Amino acid sequence: MIQRHAVARFALAAILLALLCGVADAGSKARLVCDIWPPYQMRTGSGYAGFSVDLVRAVYAGLGRPAPSISTLPWKRAMETVRFGESDGLFSVNRTPERADYLDYPDEPLLEAPWVIWTRIASTIRTLDDLKGKKVGVVLGYSYTPEFWQFIKKYCEVERVPSDEINFRKLSEGRLDALAAEYGNGLVLSASLVPRPRPRLDIEIKRDGLYIAFSRERVEHAFVQAFSEELKRFKLTREYRSLREKYLSPP
Repeated sequence: MIQRHAVARFALAAILLALLCGVADAGSKARLVCDIWPPYQMRTGSGYAGFSVDLVRAVYAGLGRPAPSISTLPWKRAMETVRFGESDGLFSVNRTPERADYLDYPDEPLLEAPWVIWTRIASTIRTLDDLKGKKVGVVLGYSYTPEFWQFIKKYCEVERVPSDEINFRKLSEGRLDALAAEYGNGLVLSASLVPRPRPRLDIEIKRDGLYIAFSRERVEHAFVQAFSEELKRFKLTREYRSLREKYLSPP
């Protein structure tokens, strides 16, 4: 049954991609942008790698498209390049109503991921209410829930920085009481810090999909649909399971 569904989805992806022949050059390289956000996006000696980078490349290959050109920028600037038509798409991005005005999301996310509060090991913070009066770090341009924003703006001293890496260093050094971050990224960033920040898994802000999203101005919706179907098919493969084991196994 799974194999029949996979074949049907692959056939649909092929049909959708064929629709692009009249509107886009199938040999042209997509221009994608992301930030450095391990284990999803990382620099290597020869370019970039990571769970999302490798997954996006694999889906493009499955669609018979050239490997995309990938560049990195701080997150807020990366978002702006797509919003103002300078790039074809970006990843790994959460889905929000505001972003849907200029981003076209595939139905299928790259991954579902939890966002939690991180503290120092000796911290007495155990609940969201314990953050009242505390210094909390967030990242410019990230999508936290409206409820979380309202809470920290009302009760906390909020510090905004360009990257998660800065926040984790500040937390380890005692310059923050807590921060909000995605679980997988936090595991990587905290691993080399002493003292090492710890996740408070019982203070989960949200559980959200990480997507690749495409510029409505530059990319045809038929391609976005084809990408989604090929991503679903690829998730059934051994190669996808290997990517999860390689990048997302806890250290």
